[in-house]
Amino acid sequence: MAVSAVPADLVPYYEKGVAAYTQGSYEYAVDLFAYIVRFAPDATDARRYLRLAVQKRFAEHPPSTLAQLGMALVTLPLRAVAVLAQWQGKTRQAIQLYEWLLGRLPRSRSLLMRLAFSLAKSGLDEAAVQIYDELLSIDPNHLGALRKLARLGMKHGNDAQARQCFERLLKLHPGDLEAQQSLRNLDALGTLKKGFAA
Repeated sequence: MAVSAVPADLVPYYEKGVAAYTQGSYEYAVDLFAYIVRFAPDATDARRYLRLAVQKRFAEHPPSTLAQLGMALVTLPLRAVAVLAQWQGKTRQAIQLYEWLLGRLPRSRSLLMRLAFSLAKSGLDEAAVQIYDELLSIDPNHLGALRKLARLGMKHGNDAQARQCFERLLKLHPGDLEAQQSLRNLDALGTLKKGFAA
């Protein structure tokens, strides 16, 4: 999976965004990268910077627990709209809503899962992988993220990533049948690849 390039007409915004991020102007960087991904959803490098800038902004000015709880309550109707859009197959609309919500609640595991799922449904697998990685940096034992990341790894021939995720799943949940079967499949695939290479 190669990183999708930023379209030529959006490169100036990207360059300004990288400069803002490097200089610690995270609010401005968020605005610029959000603008880019709105018009070029498959610009995965811009999306990665957007998520990094959101996390840095959050770390720099963390809201109180009460403020976070209030934001979670206030945004419930918008979450419902995003879920409805996702169910109706309006994945681009759902992605935009989840990204807006994550700008306010950047460590929400459920929002990160829904965003990653919507990205994968839209064929933006690399962007989905980035979001699952971000979620696992927050919660390394998140079973759903491990499972989805493993499946994407298998889909794109990243056997090492798939194996690592399935092995972690088995450590956390030893009776996981999918993980057991997938590891056997990866072993068989590895044997076949060695046979062809010989």
